[in-house]
Formats: sequence, structure tokens, C-alpha cells
Amino acid sequence: MSAQPLTLEQRLERLEDREKIKTLKYQYAFHLDNGYDPDGIAGLFCETGEWIIKGVGGEVRGQAAIRAHCKNLSNGIVWSQHDIFAPRIEFNDRGNRAVAHFNLVCLLTMRSEVAGGKDEAFLLAGHYTDHVVKVQGEWRFQSMTGTIEQSSPWTKGWVEAPFKKESW
Repeated sequence: MSAQPLTLEQRLERLEDREKIKTLKYQYAFHLDNGYDPDGIAGLFCETGEWIIKGVGGEVRGQAAIRAHCKNLSNGIVWSQHDIFAPRIEFNDRGNRAVAHFNLVCLLTMRSEVAGGKDEAFLLAGHYTDHVVKVQGEWRFQSMTGTIEQSSPWTKGWVEAPFKKESW
């Protein structure tokens, strides 16, 4: 049995919600690229939200843990440019939850952990699967799972230094 067709008003709301979800994701990238802003990033998640980055990055739950994780990340990352694109968004029947998929290409400058060492440029590539929920008219991340498929030093590239998935 198929769902009832959406009314014109419901269709318009879905289009607006699709744009709001894309904006939510782009705000996330903006906060990452501006010093891993702990409050900005945590504020995009529900109180019990999950932020999981497979491959590199870690896994945290709850806004307080997300804030702490961002502070930690900002210690090791000097600069970043997160390019998030190709959104694919699927809504539930009620239109108050959605699963959003995005692709990622990210350039990073990583702080050297060796005394006197040079910072190093990295290229990351992967994708996100986000579960978002509409709370009092605002979209928030319930869970965000990023899967890093490639992480390579810029000087070597992904051919010379392929990312080892078995390290997950």
C-alpha cells in the first residue's frame, strides 16, 4: 500500500526542509573550518547526538563530549577546508526525520607531534550518513557517521600512501 500523495503545502515544506538540512551540514563544515568551534558544532546536534568518524576521528556521544572532542581536534589541526557536496536526502513519511548522505573531500594541515617537525598537509576523502530530526521546527543531527575512505599526506598522495581500511 503506497502512502498518500503529498499536498502542495507538504511538498513545499519538504523542499524547504531539504534546504535546511543542507544548510545544517554546511554550518557543520563552517564550524570545522573555523577552529573546530566546540559550541558551534555541538549546537548542531541533539542533546544526546552521536558524532562518529570511522577511519580517523573517533566516536563521541552527547553535546558535552562533542565539545571536548572538538577542543582536542583543534590542538592537532592547524587548518582545514571541508568540501561537502552531493546531498541525497530521504524523509520519513511524517517529514520530521530524514537520512542525509553527503560526499567529502577535505584538505588539512596537521600539527607535527615531533619537536621541531614541520606541519604536514593531508587529503581526506569519504562520505557521511546523517540521521537528522526536526525539533521544534529546527533540524538537528541525531547521529552523524563519517566514513573516511582515503587519508594521505599531500606530498605522497593516495597512490603512494593509500589509506589502510583494515586499521578500522
